[in-house]
Amino acid sequence: MVVALQDQWLAQRQQRQVEVAQRREAVQSQLADWQQARQVQAAVLQQELAQFYDALKAETSLFLAQAHQQHQTRARRTQAELAQFHGELKASVARIRVLLQQELDALGVETQEKLAGYRADRARMGQKQAESLRIYVATLQEAVTLYLEQVTTDRQAAAVQDHYQRQRDRAVLAQDVEVMFADLAIFRQQLETFCVQLRRSVWGDGASPMVATASTAPMASTAPMVSAEPRSTPKAEPKVTTKATSKTSPKADAPSNPKTESAKTAKPADLSQELPIEEVVFGYLQDHDDGARLTEIESNLGINRFQAVDALRSLIQKELIVQKDRTYHVQEEAVL
Repeated sequence: MVVALQDQWLAQRQQRQVEVAQRREAVQSQLADWQQARQVQAAVLQQELAQFYDALKAETSLFLAQAHQQHQTRARRTQAELAQFHGELKASVARIRVLLQQELDALGVETQEKLAGYRADRARMGQKQAESLRIYVATLQEAVTLYLEQVTTDRQAAAVQDHYQRQRDRAVLAQDVEVMFADLAIFRQQLETFCVQLRRSVWGDGASPMVATASTAPMASTAPMVSAEPRSTPKAEPKVTTKATSKTSPKADAPSNPKTESAKTAKPADLSQELPIEEVVFGYLQDHDDGARLTEIESNLGINRFQAVDALRSLIQKELIVQKDRTYHVQEEAVL
């Protein structure tokens, strides 16, 4: 059985090998036929391409020759046209140049004529303006002169009026101060009566003289302080300088200092002359146009610092003098 199968397989194998050989021969013959046919077709295609190349080369040469001929013809025509245009342009430029030169000459002549007219008009206008300016300046000078005269007159009148007003105010102030001093004298009399009655009621009728003297000392020292009123010259009342008494206090029993009393009683005598000091200081400043300092006024007039400061402050408040860099000057149009 096995041998039969092996023989059958070998037979089938030989048959298959024969079939493969036959198929290989058939394929080889068919490939040879196809190669021969392709070679023939390639030769034919090469021949056709050579013919097409020759035809295309001939047509291209013919086209290039025609294009070159047309280009030369067009170049000759364009050159002729350019030459003709150049000639026409030169002629046109020459004509325009001549016309522009003529217009420029005419414009120059017209400009010179207008400039001459403008110069003449400006000269006439300058003369008119100069005359008008002279008239205006003269009128303005007259107006300014009249205005300055009027201002000077008004300022002098105002200064005189202010001077009279200040004198009236000083007189009224002096009267008021006199009335005040009269009232003060009455008040002192009443106070003295009250102190006497109080002393009698406290100490009895036999009061100690030392107590009376100690009580009268403060009144004597305080009385001049009331009489020192600024810008006034009060009259000395007889009752002011008389012996006065004060209220009983712990300080009334202490003895009074003679130096203090003399200094306090001497001060009102100097301050009572405050108005003349203002006039003296104002006259001193009027004599010195460059002004004067506070120390110069004190040393030259022989007054103390308080009197000088009060007088200067009063004059500044009245707008009679001004202070610049610690120097006092008389103000213009100032009348004391």
